[in-house]
Amino acid sequence: LVDVIFLDIDGVLLPFGGIQDGYKKPNAEEFATGCIFPNRTMNALTLLLQQIRAISLDITTTQRTPTNPMAIVRGNPVLVLSSTWRARPEFIEDILCSFRAYVDAKTKDDASSSAKIWENHLECFFDITDPNYHATRHDEIYKWINDNAITAAAATQNRGGDKQLSKTSQHSSKMSTNYKVRSWIALDDEDLIHVEDRGVSRDAADHAVRTISSIGLTMEDASAGVA
Repeated sequence: LVDVIFLDIDGVLLPFGGIQDGYKKPNAEEFATGCIFPNRTMNALTLLLQQIRAISLDITTTQRTPTNPMAIVRGNPVLVLSSTWRARPEFIEDILCSFRAYVDAKTKDDASSSAKIWENHLECFFDITDPNYHATRHDEIYKWINDNAITAAAATQNRGGDKQLSKTSQHSSKMSTNYKVRSWIALDDEDLIHVEDRGVSRDAADHAVRTISSIGLTMEDASAGVA
């Protein structure tokens, strides 16, 4: 079971545009060496990963066993890159290099906490939305959700056989036989709720966390992601 975080880059991890009241543009001291994203947006993403990991989820009676009647299911956050950066492998590697640089800097002060939170997100993304499909961000995300609901069901039917679906790309760790989407949120500076020509997507309203482009991801946004 995975809890998917759809991650945009521009306007989320990488702010752009004018200065907003109460915030200042990051200066050189606010970046980890080798990281292209400011510490404050990376700190917010770290908080979100930490909060999802810490969630204790309710489980059904069928999941309890005589030997483990009080089993606890923890959150299992994974990152799916939904940004236009997904179309360029070198851009994806820039993101991952920045993640590693940030964690390297953080672990100098707090080795156990930061390294544990980020341990599954430094070498590759869990997946990326289809780099060959370009529509509204809303539609790109829902295409991934629908496609993966289908492939996960097919993988379940194939379980026990010898065939295992391969990674979707060199920057993806998703193995179709190993996961089922339990929950998802989308971090984006685009409006995922009011869809062009179609009005309000009420389902997306339960999952979308919209950032301000010039500010990027904040601690408040991170908390909203698990509210």
